[in-house]
Amino acid sequence: MSKLPPTIYRWASLTAALVLGSITLGGQTPQTGQTVFRSGTLVVPIDVRVLDNKGQPVRDLKAEDFTVLENGVKQDIRHFTALALTPEEAPDPNAPLRQALGGGTTITPQNRRLFLIILGRGRLQGPSKGLDAVLSFVRTRLLPQDLVAVMAWNRATDFSSAHERAATVIERFRTRHESIEVDLQLLYSGLSGLYAGRQIPRPIQIKIDDVFNVAEAGTREVVSTGGTDGARQAADRQLDVLQRKSEIEARAAAYRDFNTDLALGDLMSDTTMGSDFDSYVALSRQTLQDVGNVYAGVDYLRFIEGEKHILLVTENGFLLPSADHDRDVASLAADARVAIDTFQTGGVDTVMSGGFAVVRPQTGFALGALRTVSTLTGGQTSISERGTTAIDRLIHATEFGYLLGYAPKDADFDGKFRDIKVQVARKGLTLSFRRGYFAKPTEAFDPRRSIAMTRMVAAANFGGDVQDLKLTIKTSEIKVGARRSVTVDTTIPAERIVFARTASGPMAAISQAVLCLDASGRTVGEVWRTLNVRVAPENYDTVRKEGLKIPVTLDVTASPSMIRVIVYDYGSDLLGSTYMRKR
Repeated sequence: MSKLPPTIYRWASLTAALVLGSITLGGQTPQTGQTVFRSGTLVVPIDVRVLDNKGQPVRDLKAEDFTVLENGVKQDIRHFTALALTPEEAPDPNAPLRQALGGGTTITPQNRRLFLIILGRGRLQGPSKGLDAVLSFVRTRLLPQDLVAVMAWNRATDFSSAHERAATVIERFRTRHESIEVDLQLLYSGLSGLYAGRQIPRPIQIKIDDVFNVAEAGTREVVSTGGTDGARQAADRQLDVLQRKSEIEARAAAYRDFNTDLALGDLMSDTTMGSDFDSYVALSRQTLQDVGNVYAGVDYLRFIEGEKHILLVTENGFLLPSADHDRDVASLAADARVAIDTFQTGGVDTVMSGGFAVVRPQTGFALGALRTVSTLTGGQTSISERGTTAIDRLIHATEFGYLLGYAPKDADFDGKFRDIKVQVARKGLTLSFRRGYFAKPTEAFDPRRSIAMTRMVAAANFGGDVQDLKLTIKTSEIKVGARRSVTVDTTIPAERIVFARTASGPMAAISQAVLCLDASGRTVGEVWRTLNVRVAPENYDTVRKEGLKIPVTLDVTASPSMIRVIVYDYGSDLLGSTYMRKR
């Protein structure tokens, strides 16, 4: 038997939980500073950042200075910690992120921050020197123990304390992103931007992959659930853009009353109205991808321990169909205890009206959405200011803060969103904190299964394959009497799977979904399962060479036209999906 790769040891601490298939909430030894609540009690942690009128952190507040209200009802503060971050030795840069296994029953202060830097669509250097500022932030302003990852377009790096990996990706992005953006704008201009699918054409994808081609950065594909209301948002966005097109058509009809030679095509291509429509569609398309990446980031960070930030760098902001959608994004992030810091780099777009320069309505809406999302999640907002100023504000807001915790007095955890309000007795201070959460019961909480289900459902709804794990499948169909079944053999390349070391040999923890669909896209059979796949020591070399093979047989109500397979590996936190069409 060959020597096991280093990844097999990094994940060994999770072995016991994976073998049992469940997580024991009451059996943990409290860490230093950890507050443990009664088993089954929902705990609501709140990261509160307090700045004075000069933008400096306020460091001398006590627990009695704070008041916490939930849906207007005062709560008892059961945990209070003043957190001053101090440098410490950087952790293993290749160590996997630790999931919060407390199931919502513990609060543990952390001496680190997690920053997911989402580089949005558009040109991000701009007048603010946005990318220069972000690059300096990663290289010079992070603490050694802080973890950082970079996401752009449909790719992301792994979180790591090796900050230079992220810096190199940002540097490559800075020099290449404008060329890629030109290609994407040509692809998604006009009405094609409304109806084009989410798959990026291969020639453009090659350029994107090259930006992320950094040694040991651990690139993965980004797949978003679109949030809890993704379908509604997509429908509203399409209706919104079509309404804008109808307005232009009506104005074109008015013009034709005076000029019979002026056609709608002229308005859509050569006039201010056409330009406005194209820019409106382009900004909507950028928003579609940027918001999708925010949702994907929130899903990824939801069960990770520590103070968590998404730093969204955007040229123009979010053009969402309504304020309800702004709040939908913010509510999911706030529930996951993720602060969204927004950094707008493109200046403010204005037009002349009555001899005065005024902000375009769509620009005002897009920038207003950034403020809403940051405010409701406890993040910072920077609009049309120098990048160094924005980064300074972010550093001041996160270098010192307060961690509060309470057990809600209303124990009816019905899943509805509850508003949080934090007040301090001292006047003249600015507070940032998440403004609410979804009150969900904790008894059935299992973060591993929640993470797997979220990402697998996203992959099932995604139009193409996810190749972080490059799956191959073989299928066969059997009919005996009235019973029909399908056997699917899935092979997973072993080089990206993380095996745990157990007494009986290496083990991989895998979740798998097999979906059988008819020609109309209806499900005729499916299976969702979680497996602890043990490999006999004498077979390990073969598995490393030929891949991990997982067979499954499921009953179907009719012969399927397409079979889709999705696999999630807990150890590597990677996912793969593929499909086969049957002739």
